Amino acid sequence: MRLQTKILINFFLVFTVFLIPFFLYAEMEIGVIDNQINIETIPENPEPYQNVTIKITSFATDLNKATIEWISGSNVVSSGIGKTSYSFKALGPEIPSVFDVQIIPFGSFSSVNKRVIIIPTEIEVMWEAVDGYTPPFYRGKSFVSAEGLIKVVAIPSTNTIKSGKGNIVYSWKNGDNTQLDASGYNKDSYKFANNILNEKEIVTVLASSVSDDYTAKKTIEIPIISPKIIFYKKSPTEGTLYNQALDKEINLYENEMTLVAEPFFLPIKSKEDSFEYAWKINNSNIQTPSKKTELTIRPNSRGGYSNISLVIKNINSLFQSVSNQLKVNL
Repeated sequence: MRLQTKILINFFLVFTVFLIPFFLYAEMEIGVIDNQINIETIPENPEPYQNVTIKITSFATDLNKATIEWISGSNVVSSGIGKTSYSFKALGPEIPSVFDVQIIPFGSFSSVNKRVIIIPTEIEVMWEAVDGYTPPFYRGKSFVSAEGLIKVVAIPSTNTIKSGKGNIVYSWKNGDNTQLDASGYNKDSYKFANNILNEKEIVTVLASSVSDDYTAKKTIEIPIISPKIIFYKKSPTEGTLYNQALDKEINLYENEMTLVAEPFFLPIKSKEDSFEYAWKINNSNIQTPSKKTELTIRPNSRGGYSNISLVIKNINSLFQSVSNQLKVNL
């Protein structure tokens, strides 16, 4: 009887020794749930064919120790311990890329599954200088100069929008500042004046559909440049010869010549009455011509030269001015 009791006691001890690690390990198993795994995409709103990185993070467990599989369709595209990110190239417009992420945290018997769907979207953002001046026949668009008015327009490019089914909410930012008055339902444009301290304006628009099936983001940089005066010759028969700018020095062979001054990019369109024109010949002020941008020269004698200069400035602003001069050999 004593022998049987001793055998039973030894068996119980051995069994207990084997069970203790099991229970300890079971107690160590980390319970992680789906909403404790966060998904981040860089960029946040990918464009078609753009390089994209998906990252997973968690405050509930150390994912660097977890076994992670990235699955696209039926293919495992990446797997291993600590595989917390995956990079790929987005497909074409509105073509989804779908990834299933299987995560087994360290010390856990169960897995957490996340699905990531990336749908690339497009949005075009165009800008114009509202009051920037350009002469007739100028083929480009006006640039923006100091304190000039700028209009930015967002054009979503998606089948939903093109078919007329999309209702879009726009959020506009100028630099780091959200423009609440300009943002809202169907507010696809934003108009503002350049800040004189900025050498460029950085504008961001976030467009999202009311149905949440479209989100696109775009940031553009708008350069701010100095305006400039360019002189041209005006022909009595052909008008202003815009095909040939007069640069620094010219020879006057005629008895009379009319100069035309064009103030490129000066924000003059919306406030022309605020600008004054100061012509000078050899540093002496002369009366402003009836056509403020045109000056007719009639030399009294031949030989020597004359320096002709023009300053155009906004009498209400210190920062809206432009000047140039031309040497005329008589």
